[in-house]
Amino acid sequence: MSVETFVTDKAGLQKFYEAIITRHETYAPVEKFGKFDFKRVALLSECDPESPISKTQSIKPLFFPRSAKIMKYVATSAGTEVSEVDDDPLAGKRVILGAKHCDARALQVLDKVYNWDYIDTDYQKRRENTVIVSKRCDKADTHCFCTSLDYDLENLDAMDVLIVNGPDGKIYIKSKTPKGDELLRTDVTRHVSRITEEVSDPDLKKQYEAFAGSFRLKMNYKEVNEKLSKIFDTPQFENVSGNCVSCNTCAFVCPTCHCFKISDEKVKDTGLRYKSYDSCNNGYFTLMAGGHNPRPVKYRRWRQRAMHKFVYYKERFGENLCVGCGKCTISCPVNISIFEVVNQVAGGE
Repeated sequence: MSVETFVTDKAGLQKFYEAIITRHETYAPVEKFGKFDFKRVALLSECDPESPISKTQSIKPLFFPRSAKIMKYVATSAGTEVSEVDDDPLAGKRVILGAKHCDARALQVLDKVYNWDYIDTDYQKRRENTVIVSKRCDKADTHCFCTSLDYDLENLDAMDVLIVNGPDGKIYIKSKTPKGDELLRTDVTRHVSRITEEVSDPDLKKQYEAFAGSFRLKMNYKEVNEKLSKIFDTPQFENVSGNCVSCNTCAFVCPTCHCFKISDEKVKDTGLRYKSYDSCNNGYFTLMAGGHNPRPVKYRRWRQRAMHKFVYYKERFGENLCVGCGKCTISCPVNISIFEVVNQVAGGE
């Protein structure tokens, strides 16, 4: 794959964003009542690709919606007729601006489970038709620990187009995938200047080293993974889960959690079936039809969450289910930190 690389400044980057929004269906962070979420936009003035959205929301809902219709049916005395729902509004060709590296990486993690024993064709179509433009963070946030996990953040190819702040006001734009190359070969780059990798890479290297050095939280992931896999029955899970109020906020904002429930809503003879977010922290999540629940107490549910993130997914798919974004910690109403939980349990403190 040839690599398209460009350099510009802040004004040029804004024109780059404007050109994308003008020519493509675009989703970007939109502010409402002080909070950001990814919405479809028609103008750059409607959004803020430089927003701090990584603290609270991810791009997961654009691929795995919070709630989505999956089937409709009509039940009469003659029987039940099932039909497909309307066209998927998220399946068209589109560009996402303002995604953070951790969120783009999360999609690579989700790809494993959605291509496992069942292929989720809706998810696959959304992935194939999406180009992700992601700007690397200049420094770590208080609860970030992405550089501690088992993937190469410096050379990450989870996004299609990489944007990096360089020295002296320079901003680099670089393709990371064939889809990114294709986008950058169009006239969206008419306001930026093409350069070679030999020119850009030294500055990209320096920026990454400065970014990696800004982390407050650092974890020996291999050691944590190894220890957790051997201490399933440790009482430490009761200690670390004591303050949890089982609100499930952590799962809903997490870019890699993928538990869902199926529910039907019927009015007279017509009904709709929905697929909606759920969480293994819910008390009823493992409740069986006969009334038995293998995880009736809170610490068992928290153990499942931690072990799934840092052990089980790794055993099945070869990588961890956490991307170190810190969203769960920031959003938790009782300040539970997944970083502190797994380190405390693995350390036996």
